[in-house]
Amino acid sequence: MSRPSAPSMPTERQIQEALKAVASLYPGVRIARVGPEGVTFEYPDNVQLVNSYSGTPFAAERRK
Repeated sequence: MSRPSAPSMPTERQIQEALKAVASLYPGVRIARVGPEGVTFEYPDNVQLVNSYSGTPFAAERRK
């Protein structure tokens, strides 16, 4: 029986595309963390996020 594959890190291109998309909505946003779960952003103090995605990593859908 084979071992399950390890989670993969986002590529540099995926990180930059995510940053570009989020920055177009929230200027001044910064990348807080990058990991296998996706990219987590840090928002400027003057931006109030009131939605279900606040603090949730952004990750593209995975195709099987």
